[in-house]
Amino acid sequence: MQCDTCKKDVPVVMRVVVAKDYNRMLARPLYNCPSCFEQKEQTKRRAKKQEEGKG
Repeated sequence: MQCDTCKKDVPVVMRVVVAKDYNRMLARPLYNCPSCFEQKEQTKRRAKKQEEGKG
């Protein structure tokens, strides 16, 4: 399998489709290796903290 973000061949890829306040059922699927997946999740967490700080 290949990570859609870094393009490396990896044994495992992941994708979040539905989560709280997140629905990507109709979006083009993107599959990430564990490293890219974790980086994406951390970026989302930072953005969420910044949004919470503005309110």
